[in-house]
Amino acid sequence: MTPTGKGCGIVRHADLFIVLAAALMLSASPAPAAAQTAPARILYLTQSAAFAHPVLPHSEAVFTRIAKESGRLDVTVSRDASTLSAGTLAEYDAVVFFTTGELPMDGAQKAALLAWVRGGGAFVGVHSATDTFYEWPEYPALIGGYFDGHPWHQEVTVRVEDGQHPATRHLGGSFRIHDEIYQHREWSRGNVDVLLSLDVGSVDMNARNIRRDDRDFALAWTREEGAGRVFYTALGHRPEVWDDPRFQTHLLRGVEWAVGDPAAGADDTAANTLTDEERADGWKLLFDGGSLAAWRGYRRDGVPDGWQAVDGAIARVGRGGDLITVEQFADFELRFDWKVEEAGNSGVMFRVAEGDGPPWHTGPEFQLLHNAGHRDGRAPITSAGSNYAVHPPARDVTRPVGAWNTARLVVRGAHVEHWMNGGKLLEYELDSPDWERRRMASKFASIARYGREPRGHIALQDHGDPVAFRNIKIRRLDAN
Repeated sequence: MTPTGKGCGIVRHADLFIVLAAALMLSASPAPAAAQTAPARILYLTQSAAFAHPVLPHSEAVFTRIAKESGRLDVTVSRDASTLSAGTLAEYDAVVFFTTGELPMDGAQKAALLAWVRGGGAFVGVHSATDTFYEWPEYPALIGGYFDGHPWHQEVTVRVEDGQHPATRHLGGSFRIHDEIYQHREWSRGNVDVLLSLDVGSVDMNARNIRRDDRDFALAWTREEGAGRVFYTALGHRPEVWDDPRFQTHLLRGVEWAVGDPAAGADDTAANTLTDEERADGWKLLFDGGSLAAWRGYRRDGVPDGWQAVDGAIARVGRGGDLITVEQFADFELRFDWKVEEAGNSGVMFRVAEGDGPPWHTGPEFQLLHNAGHRDGRAPITSAGSNYAVHPPARDVTRPVGAWNTARLVVRGAHVEHWMNGGKLLEYELDSPDWERRRMASKFASIARYGREPRGHIALQDHGDPVAFRNIKIRRLDAN
C-alpha cells in the first residue's frame, strides 16, 4: 500500500524484506547500556553549610552501593564544594547535591556549574538541595524552587503524577511513605514537569506554617536547562527512606534519566501488565502481549495479517493498513512503548472516525520516527513527538534505533499533551486561535473534519515500515 498520513518516503516493494527486518528488530533485544559503555560518572556532593542532616553518611553508603550494583553509575562522594570547577565538572556526567546553605563556591565556580549543565551536564537535587544557595539568584531557576519549610513529618500518601517516567513507573498510581515533607517557594508547574506530589487528603491541612494557598506540594520534578537535564526529589530525610527499594529505584532511575541513559526505566519483565495501583486508578490494557482482540483494521472487521503479536509486542510485519481500537474514546490518558528500525516512520492518532478518507483526515497524530534516518526528522514540526505537521516538540528525546521509547498522550476536552521518555514535548488546545492558525498553514487546511471529532478510535499507523508497540494502556478521563 502507499504510506498514508505523511509525505511519502521510499515505498518498499518486497514484503519479505519488511517481514525479515521486523523479525530481526523484534527478536534481538538491545544490549543494556551498561554492557556497551562505561558507567556514568556521578559526583555526589554532601556538604552542609547550614543544617547538617544526620542521614548524610548513610545516604553516601547507600547511594554508592546501589550505583555500583546497577552497573550503570559510578559514584564519587565529595563533602567540599570548593573543589568544583570547570575542570572538575568535565570529569563527570552528573552532579548530585544533598546540601544546605551557602556553599563555598565563588562567582566563577557558579558560572562554571551553570555552563556545564547548559552544555549537557546532568544536575540532580536530593531533599535539602532546595535549601541551598539563597544568595545565588540563578539557583532556584536551575533546581526548580526553594525550600519553604516542612509542615509535616509523618506517613503520607504520595501521588504519582507521571507514572511513565523512569523514576516513577515502578511506583503505581500512589504510595505511602514516612518522611519529612517539604513545601517550596519560587516554584510553579509552568517551570517544571511534576513527577510526584503530596496527596493533601493524607495530612492535616491546618498544620502550622503551611504557606501554599494553592495546596500544591510537589515532591519530585524534572526540567531542562539548556542541553542539560535536571531531576529533583524532595524525599530522602530519613534513613528508612534510603533503605526503601522504592526510593532507591526512584533515585537511580532519576539520575540515569538525567544523564540520558537509554536503558533508564527499561523493565521488560513488567511488559504488558498492570499493577494493582493502576487497576485501582482505572487503567486498562489494550494489548496483553499476545492477543489483538482490542484492535481491528481500519474499516475492517478483523485484524489484517500485516499486524501480528511478535515477542510480546504488536508489530507491523507486512502490508496491513492502519490498526484501530475496537472501542472509541473521548477524554483519556494513553501510555505506550514504541520502537522503529533505521529510517522507520509510524504514528498514533486519536479520535479517529471511520469515513471515506484515511484516519489522518480526522485524527491528529503523535509522530513516531527515527529522526536521524528519515527526512521528516530534518524539521521539528514533522519529527518524533510532534503533532504531525502542526506542532513541533520542544526537543528530540528519542532513543537509539532498536531501543524502546516510552510515550504518553493526554487528551482532555480540547487540551492535548505529548510526552516522551519522561519529558513533556508539547501541549495545545484544539480549536484555539493558535491551533486554527497552525492548521490553516498545514496540509490539513482543506480537511474539514481534521481534529473536530469529540470522540473516536485510537489508530496505529502503517506507514510501510516495521514498527512495534508494547505496554499499551489507557484510562478514560471522561464518564463514557
